[in-house]
Amino acid sequence: MSLPDIAQNVLLYVPVGLFGVWALRGRRLAPVTLACLLMALAFVYSAAMELLQMLFADRIASPLDIVANVGGTAAGIALAVPTEHLWAIAASHLRRTGLMGTPARYVLAAILAAVLVAAWYPFDITLDLSTLSERTRAVRRDPWLRPSSSALWAQGARYFFVAATIVFCLPKLSRWAAPVALAVTVLIAVVVDVGQLGMGLQPIGLAAFGAQAVGALAGAVAALVVTLVRGSEYAAA
Repeated sequence: MSLPDIAQNVLLYVPVGLFGVWALRGRRLAPVTLACLLMALAFVYSAAMELLQMLFADRIASPLDIVANVGGTAAGIALAVPTEHLWAIAASHLRRTGLMGTPARYVLAAILAAVLVAAWYPFDITLDLSTLSERTRAVRRDPWLRPSSSALWAQGARYFFVAATIVFCLPKLSRWAAPVALAVTVLIAVVVDVGQLGMGLQPIGLAAFGAQAVGALAGAVAALVVTLVRGSEYAAA
């Protein structure tokens, strides 16, 4: 029994339950019937994958994997409706900020995509929790991991543009757009840095995070000044 392996198999099949409920909801099936159908499909598919693994010398078939996969599917089924409700609430709040209607949201999406690619490429993502110790070794030895000055400036510049664009995407918040943008940008930086740290290819330290936070603050303030001088609708356009 391997807990990291069980965790991987559960997480891999959570989307099966989520998207299965959303895809088959129009079939007018009772909730219990829909859940049983999806879990049966997950069982058949997972069992087929385990049988195929018996043909490969470097893979090990395990009935426990099937149980974990079906359990992940059940978790996805249970999360489908709450996830929809949370998304509806989030979308309602986002509309009040003006984000859903401003053209600047496309620029924000492009900038965030560029930040993720720069930080996570080549996307060495794994669900094997047992590798985290090795991947975080550098940061545990030296939490600061101070890079070169040019790298620090690059980190600050990335999040300067993220924060500034978020301010332009929130025209209905007026002066509150800057502190909200700063908080959201710092949260984005934390998520990206943790992902980058977990991948282990380009470990990030506190020095780089400090540069990101300073860049986010500068971007939020600069964008606020622009919106106050030019008007939020003009700046967003």
